[in-house]
Amino acid sequence: MKLTWLGHSAFHLGIDGMDLLIDPFVTGNPTFPAGYEDRLAKVDLILVTHLHGDHMGDAGRLAKQYDATVMAQPEICGLLGRTGLKKFEPMNTGGAVTVGGCTVAMVPAFHSSTAFENGIVTSVSDPIGFVVTGGGQTVYHTGDTGLFGDMALIQRVYRPDIGLIPIGDRYTMGPTTAAYACNELLDLKTIVPMHWGTFPALTGTPAAFKALVKRGAVLVATPGRTIEV
Repeated sequence: MKLTWLGHSAFHLGIDGMDLLIDPFVTGNPTFPAGYEDRLAKVDLILVTHLHGDHMGDAGRLAKQYDATVMAQPEICGLLGRTGLKKFEPMNTGGAVTVGGCTVAMVPAFHSSTAFENGIVTSVSDPIGFVVTGGGQTVYHTGDTGLFGDMALIQRVYRPDIGLIPIGDRYTMGPTTAAYACNELLDLKTIVPMHWGTFPALTGTPAAFKALVKRGAVLVATPGRTIEV
């Protein structure tokens, strides 16, 4: 599996010839690697964890540009469908969909998920995480989440090898709670911290997180640099 962190919670995964984007926050993301879009030859799937602008991001624009299929909750698919998009794999928490060589499962997250239209805030979907399996590996993108005990159940059922874990604090887990999740609830071989350093409000750091993790190898990714995991 090829994994590229695109800053914040955005990732590009290359799995068995398929290219997936998760939470593609490009416009307005100060940590998005300059010129990375020009390196994208194709995008097959775009996964969206929730409606917040720093996660929904450029999903609609990129889906149109690359003729990609969007995987998200039905409500998010419905919102994007109003913009003219037609390729969707709607799903909901607890379900799984196989596309090409990848199986994508949707799992819970503890956060919020809102849309802003004409000055009105509307909650139309739930926050979620994704577990993506392909090429003999399984990666768990938690989405934006606080600590919750059923992470242990996600580990038991899906057995992820790789975890993409938020550590920025304030809006998600911080270093202490994220480390607890990795030490006590998950059993990951590789841990990539995300949702840190994008904005001043995100005070959690990889150094603080790494110092507390006792199980699994913490890999601090550089935006735009592709790694084999």
